[in-house]
Amino acid sequence: MSMRIFILILVILLTALTGCERISEMVQPDSTTTPTETTLKIGVIQPSNTFTTFSQGAETARVQMNEKGGVLGMEIAFIRRDNQPVASEPPTPEASVTAAKELIEMEDVSALLGPVYSSNSVKVGPIAQQAQRLMLPGSSGSNVPAVGDYVFLITVPNPFQGKVMANFAMNPNELGAKTAATIIEEGDAYTIDLVAAFEATFQANGGEIVYSGAYTVGDTNFTALLTEIHEATPDVIFCPGFQPEVPSLINAARQIGITGTFLGGSAWDDRERFFSILDDNSVLDGSYYPTNFSVATQDADVQEFVSGYTALFGSPPDGIAASGYDAMRLLARAIETAGSLDPVAVRDAFAAVSDYKGATTISHYDANRHPVKSLAIQVIRDGQVEHYKVVEP
Repeated sequence: MSMRIFILILVILLTALTGCERISEMVQPDSTTTPTETTLKIGVIQPSNTFTTFSQGAETARVQMNEKGGVLGMEIAFIRRDNQPVASEPPTPEASVTAAKELIEMEDVSALLGPVYSSNSVKVGPIAQQAQRLMLPGSSGSNVPAVGDYVFLITVPNPFQGKVMANFAMNPNELGAKTAATIIEEGDAYTIDLVAAFEATFQANGGEIVYSGAYTVGDTNFTALLTEIHEATPDVIFCPGFQPEVPSLINAARQIGITGTFLGGSAWDDRERFFSILDDNSVLDGSYYPTNFSVATQDADVQEFVSGYTALFGSPPDGIAASGYDAMRLLARAIETAGSLDPVAVRDAFAAVSDYKGATTISHYDANRHPVKSLAIQVIRDGQVEHYKVVEP
């Protein structure tokens, strides 16, 4: 009996010890059972054949920040989608919507950078808003953020651009214009928005809009439009659209004897393509356009951007690149301020941005989620872009 009792006690002890080991295994600290995030996934919607410097600017910021440890210890990774099905045509709203849905629903990105056309951004905004993903487009349409509080502009909004260019045109110390013609791209939200702001300011200051016209994407013959402008003899022609139409239109205007000064919008700052349309860009001389960035600024933050971008891509950046760069840096700043990827906290941190300095300087965001920032005016001389002046908000 004594031997049986001894064996029974031994079995009980062994069972108890084994159970303790199992309990010990079950109550390990959370850090060993809950994986931590190691990658911050950001979606980039970028046309393959226009305004490509937007994603290159964002890439410059991504590389710089990853070299310094990323964001909250996470390495930044871009997941890109092309929204330009036909290389010779503008990116489409339909492709932009498809790209946004794939990035959010399939890739589970934390935020969207892009698109760059206002007509595309207004269609993507509702998707980002519903999914509670911050969307930072490269476009400047004043109505783009109207969809909701997860959409913020990065570049100077169209109303300010149009106002600045109208005041510049009428300033007696600049162009001293009293009459103007305006040209939109038919159905394009960006040019319609800009021209409306320009006309309102020009007329409010006592100027006269002597002609308002339009062209269509793909047009190569501008004879009818330009003949009417020639007859109206405006002092300035505000034509803020895109390549390839605008350089070709200006060339045709000079050939028929139109002498008024051409003024553009920030879309002209797609320099690589805008200045590749004509064999001789000197026909564009004496034209002016606005951009939210000047490479001539000697601020240390600006030069960090310029040197980083040039090292990666072999040429100096433009205003489109500056928007991509600032979009990524502002997003990172909001995430770090929030201390997490919680969408509400990140949105609130972004809305509270103030005194930001990067490729450009943003004082703060207004109630429309438009950045309050300066605008640089560029002039074309000898077929090349030169910095002309800075206009403060």
